[in-house]
Amino acid sequence: MAMELVRGTRDFSPSEAISLKETISVIEEIFKRFGFYPLMTPSMEAMDTLNSKAYGQQSRNEIYALADGKTGMRYDLSVPLARYVSMNKDITMPFKRYQIEKVWRRDEPQKMRAREFIQADIDIVGSTDPISDAETMAAAALAIEALGIDDYVILLNSRIFINAILDKYKVPRDKQMAAIVAIDKLAKTTRKEVIDQLSAIGIDQRISESMLNFMKDEMDNEQKLQRLATETDGVKAEVGRMLELLKTVGSYGLRGEITIDFSLARGLNYYTGAIWEFVAFRDGRQMPTIVAGGRYDGLIGLYTKAAIPAVGTSIGVNRIFELLQNGKSAQTYAKIFVAYIGKDNAGYAIGIANMLRGRGLYADLNAKERNISKQLEYANSLRIRYAVIVGNAEREQNKVKLRDMINGSEQMLNIDELIQTIKG
Repeated sequence: MAMELVRGTRDFSPSEAISLKETISVIEEIFKRFGFYPLMTPSMEAMDTLNSKAYGQQSRNEIYALADGKTGMRYDLSVPLARYVSMNKDITMPFKRYQIEKVWRRDEPQKMRAREFIQADIDIVGSTDPISDAETMAAAALAIEALGIDDYVILLNSRIFINAILDKYKVPRDKQMAAIVAIDKLAKTTRKEVIDQLSAIGIDQRISESMLNFMKDEMDNEQKLQRLATETDGVKAEVGRMLELLKTVGSYGLRGEITIDFSLARGLNYYTGAIWEFVAFRDGRQMPTIVAGGRYDGLIGLYTKAAIPAVGTSIGVNRIFELLQNGKSAQTYAKIFVAYIGKDNAGYAIGIANMLRGRGLYADLNAKERNISKQLEYANSLRIRYAVIVGNAEREQNKVKLRDMINGSEQMLNIDELIQTIKG
């Protein structure tokens, strides 16, 4: 029978897995520098937890339910965080956690959109201050910058602004969530398709045109916010908060430009205030969203009677990985390959490999009977920089022969000289 992958999933070859793990390591290091600490939750959650009002109906339809009907695979990392906080009343607030784990969505697979993928989340629970929004945004931005992604834009909006604009154009309250889901697709599809979707829920085409024109009007950030405060109701406090957030984020010296975009919607139900997405560019082309987040002050309250504010940002690790794949990477972590001539020298070679490993160096060891040329071919195929060769002469002198696999140079060294040369 022919073997095949489940649609929307993928294997990572050794070189890809090394690159992916290094990407995660860079992100995690930035998170730790910002004072976030790790949390791990189960891959499965109770369906009652997953089916709460946190997700819209479309998102709930994408949850993988297990055969028992009572449990499902986690859809994101925010709901498990909310469930954890509700079950642990004694945590210190603000609670600053990071979590880098897989999530699953029963979505239609397409380029850079999978059914199984890794998210890297940071959240601050227990603060309404705009600096908590800014901290999660800045940590994510500095993480992608540390990975070499400098050409990106931060799109910023608020669910309060979207609701006010929908009210301005007389979109009925019972249709606003469906309208938000449609508008959220504006960056991913054509304007006509969005207007058609709005028409399908009963919004007149002329109203849709005017509303989208308002949302996409070309002004600077302050002009957009001032116009919004003048022409809509109930947004002045949020406009003030947004101006403070813009000023605060500006203090971090991020490389990405920040743009107010009233059409940014973020389709999940649980967002209550500021929302954002980071889009990167490659060869002048806009790529899919690589970072997203926002404020969700009502989510934890769905699981506990207490009203607990929260804000978070999520990095799409798989999308970052795809964006960064631009050449060959290492096939192995090993920087040294220990080769030996003849079985009689295997024990000496093992001792050398163990000494290198004990000094903190990553050393591979020949594990198959073959001649020295085949051993070196193997090391070269894995792009290992150094080969340590031992034979009778090396064993008798208690030395090794070190070959640089790049330039082909060789030298006879004792162990201390070997370690100094490699580390140097």
